[in-house]
Amino acid sequence: MKKEYSLGKTRLKVLLLAIGLVGLAGPSFAKAVSGEVAAPGTALEKVQTPPCLGGVSLARPQPWQPVAPYRIGMVFGSYGAAVGDRGDGSSVAQGGAGIDPVQTASIIPGVFGSVALSMRNFPVAARWTPVYRAITACSAGSACERKSAAFADMVSAAQGKGFSEKLSFVNSSVNRLIAYRKDSVVYGKLDYWAKPSEILERRAGDCEDFAILKMTALLRAGIPTQSMALVVLQDRKRGFFHAVLSVSTGSGTFILDSLSNTVMRDSDLPDYVPLYSFSTDRAWIHGSRPGGAQMADIKGGFATVAPGEGFQP
Repeated sequence: MKKEYSLGKTRLKVLLLAIGLVGLAGPSFAKAVSGEVAAPGTALEKVQTPPCLGGVSLARPQPWQPVAPYRIGMVFGSYGAAVGDRGDGSSVAQGGAGIDPVQTASIIPGVFGSVALSMRNFPVAARWTPVYRAITACSAGSACERKSAAFADMVSAAQGKGFSEKLSFVNSSVNRLIAYRKDSVVYGKLDYWAKPSEILERRAGDCEDFAILKMTALLRAGIPTQSMALVVLQDRKRGFFHAVLSVSTGSGTFILDSLSNTVMRDSDLPDYVPLYSFSTDRAWIHGSRPGGAQMADIKGGFATVAPGEGFQP
């Protein structure tokens, strides 16, 4: 009886997570780096299981439905939790039935005081993957760079600056280089993730386009890709969805924002509640720490999240 009760609790927890994640539409927590920018493999603090993920409470009562026992490698819908790296390059391990994905997945400290759960086959990753490839391909002399002499000059100037000055210079320069325009105006779509060349050609974009261009410039200026993340969040104070670039270092995480020319620490932005993020080719979904007061308010799941467009019905 005790064994059946324990298994029932495990299945219920998995069910709650699965229901909370159904319908996600649409990037990743950056690893800390050493010196200015902590070496891969740096030991991370033990993080407790979050009470919510992506703005959805894992403790929220849900109608009970039968569900097969979770097995590592199983996918709920079209995506699932990615198991922590095993050192052999594989992100998914095989395991037995009844394993709690929240306990066994890679959960690490996240931006804005959150915790981050590594996800595989995250639906919005289909939009991020070609953008990330384009970011890494936007090299000196490339067709991408030739779209804007001002961008090329900015990158060249940033390469000779120190870390803090580099972040500040790129943040304010990109904020001046392109105009803010909604995707619905520039591309005729509610939410469109543009490549750097498209942003430079149109000299306009919304909040994630600013973050994408800043990531491109900083990569060219010597900041490692694994220390940068495009973070989609909810601004609880202004009441809209937003996207920023985060840069993680051994001394904290810095935020480059299209709404400010001042680079801020994530700890100084309490109204920003992260939903999901991308760093290199990895996707993460963010949750609040146990006892945390911040929780995003999403009606309809991630399918309604369009950074820069505000709340969707």
